[in-house]
Amino acid sequence: MNPALRGSVKINMTETLNIFAATALVETPTGVIGKSLDLLTRGGPVMWPILLCSIMGVTVAIERLFAFWRYNTANLYFRKPLNELVELIKIGSFDDALQQSNKLDSSYARIISEALRNRETGFCETLQAASQRELNKLKRGFSVLDTVITVAPMLGILGTVTGIIGTFNMLNAAGLSNPTAATAGIGEALITTAAGLIVAIICLFPFNYLTSQLTRCTTELEQLMHKCEVAFNTGKLNSPNP
Repeated sequence: MNPALRGSVKINMTETLNIFAATALVETPTGVIGKSLDLLTRGGPVMWPILLCSIMGVTVAIERLFAFWRYNTANLYFRKPLNELVELIKIGSFDDALQQSNKLDSSYARIISEALRNRETGFCETLQAASQRELNKLKRGFSVLDTVITVAPMLGILGTVTGIIGTFNMLNAAGLSNPTAATAGIGEALITTAAGLIVAIICLFPFNYLTSQLTRCTTELEQLMHKCEVAFNTGKLNSPNP
């Protein structure tokens, strides 16, 4: 082999190895925090609103799951006292039922207590209003989860568009002779798309679960209202002083 050619091959191999070594040192962060910050940096500015959406979505999901757990736990222990309250209402002992419901810590007890306090002006109407108020408390934060599920993929698409625009700008500046200059824009497009989809998927599971729980709670409250209305109408016939 020509000595000059052999020397050129050695130089090229040495330069290639140096490039790979430098790339490995620069592009391989250590630790979870380092890798996360590296992804945020490579993903571009759109990654920051996606990160904000993920924080909001996870926070609201955890808070709502805990709220439903407290709601279900309190009402689970209220089933036996509920039957006792209904029996008191059936026999017309409204004052005794009101005193007993005030001692209980449950959304069902609060609904019945408020309805009994306003029984002279509108028992059924108060039941409906109090039940709707409890449902509104349970639905708090649902709009945030719904917005995160919708906006996060759109932000990912926005990051894809800006990344592709940056890629074409780099190609125009560097030319086809240096296609590696376009890798940063392509990486930004892929990272933001993946991040937006991951955030939406993570928030979608608790949102669907919470929606099903809300539907179940609505059905249970409708059954409670019907039971209390029937008991109240029976109690008015049995009580001389409603």
